[in-house]
Amino acid sequence: MDEFARWRLAADRALQSAELQRTGELFNWACFAAEQAAQLAVKGLLHGIGEGPWGHDLRGLVESAAAAGAGLGEESLDPAVRLTRHYIPSRYPDAHPAGDAGDNYRRSDADAAIDDARSLVKAVDVVWSSLGGQ
Repeated sequence: MDEFARWRLAADRALQSAELQRTGELFNWACFAAEQAAQLAVKGLLHGIGEGPWGHDLRGLVESAAAAGAGLGEESLDPAVRLTRHYIPSRYPDAHPAGDAGDNYRRSDADAAIDDARSLVKAVDVVWSSLGGQ
């Protein structure tokens, strides 16, 4: 339970960072922080059930949770896939044909990423609660 709480707190902080970066119009970084928030929450769930999460593929982590019996449900796959897309191109200029990474992100991207992250974090909380966590 303590390990879940540590990771879940980190997820909250990453989500708060995403919101601050959106406010500051750093939309690419808001998308990355949103992806990180969801990733930290799912990894926290995996740690909480005694599984050792590996990697940074959010879809794979969601699928690992399902395989371990702590499924987040099919509805968690779409936001996981969308958020995974922000892991590299939101940070690296050479992930895009031209311009800085920030030139390729808009407020609507940040809004969608933050909504997806909130959705996954909430799903993690529901699963954790159903497993007897608080």
